[in-house]
Amino acid sequence: MLPVVWEGAPKPPPRPKRRRWPLLAAVAVVGGLAAGGVLAARVLIDPAALRAQVVAAVWHQTGRVLRVGAVQVHILPYPSLSVRDLALSDMPGGARPDMLTAAGLEARLALIPLLRHEIRLEEVRLTHPDLLVERLADGRANWQMQPPAESDRPPGGMSAPSTPWRVRIGSVRIQDADLRWDDKRVHASGAVTLERLDLYGLTGATPSIAAQGHRQGDPSAVVTVSGQSGRLFSSEPSAWPVRLQAAFRVDGRDAGSTTLEGTLSDPMRLRGYDIAVHTAIGQLTDVDRLFVHANLPAVHDIDLTARVVDLGSDAVPMPGLRQVRLRTGAIDSVPLVGGLTLDHLAVDAPTSADHVAIETAGHYVGRPFALRGTVGTPAETLAAARSLLASAMPLDLVVDAAGGTLRLGGTVGGGQSALDGHLIAGRLALPGDLVLDHLTADAHLAMRGGTDIRLTGLRLDSAQMTLDGELSFLRQGGTNGVPLLNGRLHASRLDVDTLRGSAPAGQAPDDGVAPSTPAQPPPTDETAADAPLPFERLRRMDGDLDLAADQMRLYGEDYHAAEAHFVLRGGHLTIDPLHADGVGRSLDAMLSIDASGAVPRLSADVRTLVLPADWVARAFDLSPMLRGSLQLVGSVQTQGNDRAALREQLGGHLGLSMVKGQVDGNMLGRLLGPDASAATRGTSVALRCLGLHMTLGDGRAALDTIGLQTYRLAVTGHGTIGLARQDLDLHLLPQLLIGGTGATMPIMVAGTILAPQPRPEPAGPGHRFMLTIGPSAGIADPCPDTLKAAREEQPGPAPDAAPKSKAPKVMDVLRGLGLFR
Repeated sequence: MLPVVWEGAPKPPPRPKRRRWPLLAAVAVVGGLAAGGVLAARVLIDPAALRAQVVAAVWHQTGRVLRVGAVQVHILPYPSLSVRDLALSDMPGGARPDMLTAAGLEARLALIPLLRHEIRLEEVRLTHPDLLVERLADGRANWQMQPPAESDRPPGGMSAPSTPWRVRIGSVRIQDADLRWDDKRVHASGAVTLERLDLYGLTGATPSIAAQGHRQGDPSAVVTVSGQSGRLFSSEPSAWPVRLQAAFRVDGRDAGSTTLEGTLSDPMRLRGYDIAVHTAIGQLTDVDRLFVHANLPAVHDIDLTARVVDLGSDAVPMPGLRQVRLRTGAIDSVPLVGGLTLDHLAVDAPTSADHVAIETAGHYVGRPFALRGTVGTPAETLAAARSLLASAMPLDLVVDAAGGTLRLGGTVGGGQSALDGHLIAGRLALPGDLVLDHLTADAHLAMRGGTDIRLTGLRLDSAQMTLDGELSFLRQGGTNGVPLLNGRLHASRLDVDTLRGSAPAGQAPDDGVAPSTPAQPPPTDETAADAPLPFERLRRMDGDLDLAADQMRLYGEDYHAAEAHFVLRGGHLTIDPLHADGVGRSLDAMLSIDASGAVPRLSADVRTLVLPADWVARAFDLSPMLRGSLQLVGSVQTQGNDRAALREQLGGHLGLSMVKGQVDGNMLGRLLGPDASAATRGTSVALRCLGLHMTLGDGRAALDTIGLQTYRLAVTGHGTIGLARQDLDLHLLPQLLIGGTGATMPIMVAGTILAPQPRPEPAGPGHRFMLTIGPSAGIADPCPDTLKAAREEQPGPAPDAAPKSKAPKVMDVLRGLGLFR
């Protein structure tokens, strides 16, 4: 549209022209100021002067010497600086001259704070730093930095500015750093490679941290840490809030995690902490990948929640627990307790005033057990553990094991412990195949300083015994400071047969059928016989022990007024008296083992002693040919350090006898030969009587009496046995009993006990072999004379009545002699 102008109307005033010069002037001023700022910054930031100011500021803030190499200042694209060869000195007495070294440093530089004598660095990046964190045994730590005293003069070459400068760092980022720590106070050290370390908000109240690293030499054991702490650089000490999370990975799998949350009132000394901790670890042995010398036990599935506080004084730190909850899975081995494994473990203390509750189950030397109860409060328990029970701790525990339940209550530690024990069991299995049925027991245990242990008020009642007594143990009360054990044990009744958990020795099974498993010979390794016996154990302890029993059952026989007095002094053990009165025979002996010298000496004067036959066989390295109770009489002496020497040096005289026992028929058959096989079949043959009497000396046992009788066989004879090689030279007269008929043929036995070689012995005219067959009524009963000689006229139980004879059929006689089948 065209403008319309009315005639006669006034003309509008002319439009003013735009003025552009103020904008151009403003741009020129800003550009000039910027150019001037750049020029001023270059003039203000002299690298040499800045280097000197930084070194001086670090000295005045920390008392440490900072050494730097070349310093370069960059203005564009933003103000920054770079440093080569950086080093911060360690504390006096530190492990090395420099606490921190780095190949270089780069950081942004704030310009305006320079006008306030403040060097503020942001986004600090260190190149290949190497940091040592250490604490000495006296508690001084190299992270504790204090401004120097006013009287301290700066190190040589450092000038003190008229106006002090400050260095402030806003954030740090580190890659590929070496971190080493050495805490001599708690004996912990290690080294890690930090793949990255980021610190943000360092000038604020709650700086943040994020780090990832691995143990040097093991890049597959990775730890990551993140969280916040208190102000790191502050002239005034202040408490820190702490919130940290850590995770641990091994070989690419999650191995554990930990969270910490609480406060730290004295950060520089790591004191005044009150921290809530939660830790979860799948396998504790994975932590060995970080701490290679820790040798941690194999504990699985750990879940720990605790509140850890500093309960120490200003001079002495002391971690304490205000709360604890621990759950674990299996513990494959418990340190310091060999043979102990746990299926699980639970520990609880909800508050600092609660007693620590413990519940666990596992195995000890293959035997299952369960434990539950309480110990002291967290403070009492930690104090007792740290002091190795130098401080007292209450205890109330219940242990279920081996078919019994034991309850212990009282106090332990503090130089004097006192515990009351109560034990109940329906059937308690003990070492050595011993058992106690329907057991109840009570006792009081007192310990003074770990060197004086006394068991008093012992009361024990079970199906096998009723016992009372007391024991004392002095750690250094014996000869030359060895331990001393004294005591008295009295049984109103004692059944040794049922205590052994099996039928009395010599008692046949109820059905009369013997076990089908043949007796196994002992090991033939001659080095076992030459191995030194542990006589030195007798020199490690002294003792004086009285044992008594009003009524005692032993190997199927009843005794009363049984007593034994054991005295061990300086390696010399005597058992005198060893006595019990019985029906038909009494036990009476004196035993001595003198290991005080280089060559131990053993002696025994025995009027009558009853021992299990298998025990005697093992003592002489013989196969267990007999089963039953052996009566021993005689007097023997020997000396030596091993079984072979003791056998070879035997001297004296000895008689062995048995009635109502069993003999291994197969072994007897090998000794007598195939002609006696009809009367020796089976692994166990009922034995009416057995008697042996011998004179010992010159390495041989001269047997003047050999006699035994089963219900189908009688044997008499004489001979010798070599004590060292167990070689045989026996002359025997076996007599087969078949009904009213008997057959005899003299034999001689050579070879050894393990490999006898029987053969007929020429005894007739012209050295001919003789076989005599006739009525068995004409064969004298060998038992009376055999037992009389073997017992050296001491009393003993009588054998069963001799078997009655009856006339057999002809074929029975021939079959009995093995002539027909």
